Amino acid sequence: MLSTNKGIVLVLCLGLAQAGAAIAEPSYLIYPSVPTVFRYDVNRYEVVGSGQEKFNSSYAIGNFMLWDRVDGRIPYEVYGAPQLIGFEPTAGGTSEFVTYNDEFDLIVDGFGSQPYTIGNLYLRFWPYSAQNAPSLTIDGVTSDRLTVPLASLEVATMVQDGYYSDTRVHHVSWAGASAMEIVAFSDKDGDGRYTGTPAFRIVARYTPVPTQPTTWGKVKSLYR
Repeated sequence: MLSTNKGIVLVLCLGLAQAGAAIAEPSYLIYPSVPTVFRYDVNRYEVVGSGQEKFNSSYAIGNFMLWDRVDGRIPYEVYGAPQLIGFEPTAGGTSEFVTYNDEFDLIVDGFGSQPYTIGNLYLRFWPYSAQNAPSLTIDGVTSDRLTVPLASLEVATMVQDGYYSDTRVHHVSWAGASAMEIVAFSDKDGDGRYTGTPAFRIVARYTPVPTQPTTWGKVKSLYR
């Protein structure tokens, strides 16, 4: 009888896990087209220096390059960011592109191992230190919502090593917040929310205080 009860519990647990997996909402690669530092999850990526075995000068920024230790390859998707200027480690479990701008072209990239279509695509914005609802503009249209729907993205163009990538560019700007966190995701359950842990995100800070130029300049100088 005891083993039967254990079996029932196991079946229920597996069923709940599978149900959770079925409604999981994936996030997608997203990066800005302005100078950005990639803050990488140390559990997935590592920085390789000049002279080390994995180093490839074609992907070097200064004397360093990024390596995907999980897949054992160059993370081509990260290098898709057109103005990548350096790398910083983070232990938070999420990788992010950090920039100091409140207006830029945002690129959604469908990088993957096979052709596919991204449907139910949305951008989700989280403002930091906003006194009131921030003013958000996407492609010249002002939005009063922080979750913005996008058209589906077809991914069919083969790039390096058999991976596929197609991109879409959206111009974004805002006022009324010191920073903005941005995620691209598929809204599978139609509730307009994203509560998962994104694989990639943009963190755009805009704090016009005297320390900002010095801090940003110091970061850039590390990777020249």
